[in-house]
Amino acid sequence: MREAGLDLAGVSAGMDVLDVGAGTGTLSMQVLGRGVEARRLTLIDQSEGMLSKARAKPELADSTLVLADAHVLPFESESFDRVVSSGSIYYFPQPIVAIREQMRVVRRGGVVLAMGSLQPKPRLLRLLATTFNRFPTEDDYRSWFVQAGLTDIKAIRVSNPWNSEQYAMAICGTRPAQLCHVPAAKPTDISPTGQPGLAGKLFYLPMRVLRFSVAMGAFAVLGPLQVRAVPPEPG
Repeated sequence: MREAGLDLAGVSAGMDVLDVGAGTGTLSMQVLGRGVEARRLTLIDQSEGMLSKARAKPELADSTLVLADAHVLPFESESFDRVVSSGSIYYFPQPIVAIREQMRVVRRGGVVLAMGSLQPKPRLLRLLATTFNRFPTEDDYRSWFVQAGLTDIKAIRVSNPWNSEQYAMAICGTRPAQLCHVPAAKPTDISPTGQPGLAGKLFYLPMRVLRFSVAMGAFAVLGPLQVRAVPPEPG
């Protein structure tokens, strides 16, 4: 899935690349595999635990690892040729703000790439999946990129490794060459999430525990049915 996305965005040697929501560096390792120099690769994540695992990889020793919020990127405008992410966009409380920040730090004519799962088609599995995560639709992905201001938007569907019938999305857009200035986001640009207070949390806790328990039980039964057996290679 990731290689198809990197192909779509044209990631190649000689580029400055930013990996947003880099986690343990899985996508970054594939970026290096395309000839991008480690010193020209930057990883950002809001989890020090994840970054510590990426930092432990010898291949990333010369890369820059930054602990920061993806909604307010601590980089100068037009610092990168490509901005990439995999499996992180649907964790952003405000994906449009985050994507616009990625557009700000990519150079004019540069490309922003995001990869992530789509909603499972079976209704019950879709309910289970959305219990734990936000699974955008294809229209959601496209809308976020358009509203952020990116152009020449391209997208492909790719199969998840564990289930050839469940698709994920790779989508990329270009910062217009004539777009000279993109205002940097500020912490005040991020709207409050409206989290409930302690009383509200205590009120909803039993329902959340029940929903989680039912979802886990159903997933244990239905999950294996979604995995296709892969035939052994001959010889």
